[in-house]
Amino acid sequence: MQQRTNLGWPETPFGSVTRPVQKPATWLTAISLMWGEAGDDPVLMGAAAVFMKIHRTRALAVVPSLANFGYRVLLPDAMGQTAAIVQQLDILLVQARRKAQVIAWHNGADDFHVLQHLARADGEPRQPGVNAVADAWKNRTTRDPSTARCVDTSHDLGPAGLVSDTATAHGLEPLKAFAGWQQQASAQDACDALAEERAADVSADGLASNVLSSAVITALLGGKHVGRLHWDEPLSVYDILTQVAWEAAPSILGGVPTSHG
Repeated sequence: MQQRTNLGWPETPFGSVTRPVQKPATWLTAISLMWGEAGDDPVLMGAAAVFMKIHRTRALAVVPSLANFGYRVLLPDAMGQTAAIVQQLDILLVQARRKAQVIAWHNGADDFHVLQHLARADGEPRQPGVNAVADAWKNRTTRDPSTARCVDTSHDLGPAGLVSDTATAHGLEPLKAFAGWQQQASAQDACDALAEERAADVSADGLASNVLSSAVITALLGGKHVGRLHWDEPLSVYDILTQVAWEAAPSILGGVPTSHG
């Protein structure tokens, strides 16, 4: 399993250190998953979490040159790693539910349905983060004040559908290479290549930029929905990624050629 991480600040999101002279940071966490299929079995081909600071009471303008966020990307480099990725995702969700003020997800119920019905080996740990957030997702209009507000950027913000469609409707320009059904096609092609042990045919940078761009879009849309982020002109997600997260996929976001795999 590959991990591509940049937390973006000296202290990690959800870290335990709080300076006495500072108010606790207000965090928005966005999650994006990318699935393939091997036969009838779902395979997690990528997971990304974006940690974005938002203001407690007002909407901040989003400008690519000033954008900042932390992120974590999890990718398989062989078949059979879905459980390991889910385990890491579960830890992120436990932390987000306790420490973030907002959790944003696009079509979250669909992902939770798959996550909760994945085959589990004997002795495999439970998924407290997945289960807790899935329960909260069923009624996002009410919540415990001590836990995060849940926002589904497809159903709560709309229009419902693909994340790239919702992005376009709200003035965001998604990465053209992964917009629409191309995102799913990319994930399935990579899944087929891994299943057939054609690892050289899998572009890890492609998968990383694919799932991370969806997470960034989801974070921006979630921030807009709760009134904490805004933009007046069409906003290029590519420009934001090249400014903040080019290290996640240098050959696509940073102009640096890298080998596949």
